[in-house]
Amino acid sequence: MRNSKAASDIDRQIAARIRLARLETGMSQEKLAEALGITFQQVQKYEKGLNRISAGRLREISDTLGREVTWFFEEMPTFEAYPTLSKADLRILRNLKALSPETRRALDALLVSLAPAVETAE
Repeated sequence: MRNSKAASDIDRQIAARIRLARLETGMSQEKLAEALGITFQQVQKYEKGLNRISAGRLREISDTLGREVTWFFEEMPTFEAYPTLSKADLRILRNLKALSPETRRALDALLVSLAPAVETAE
């Protein structure tokens, strides 16, 4: 089970954008921390993606660094790129991962024969 307080890939991408924006403005971690009313160690944790950043804090950071909040999300995949999977879909995927490669290929051939209208991504 994933720790809900742990930083995700998106959190780490935002962290990298914070560091980039700070460096582009020539601001030190200490100056950014002072402007935000936090310690520079907290800024370090934000920039390394060790700590998650709340929406309110991201807004403060964006204002301080002269960036739009949306800038921190640029070049990220959209949520539409990730289809929503049901619990049943996820269970099927977990079970598929447990099968041998030969069995997965045979099952794939069976599924293709049952649903020929589905395009393959190969």
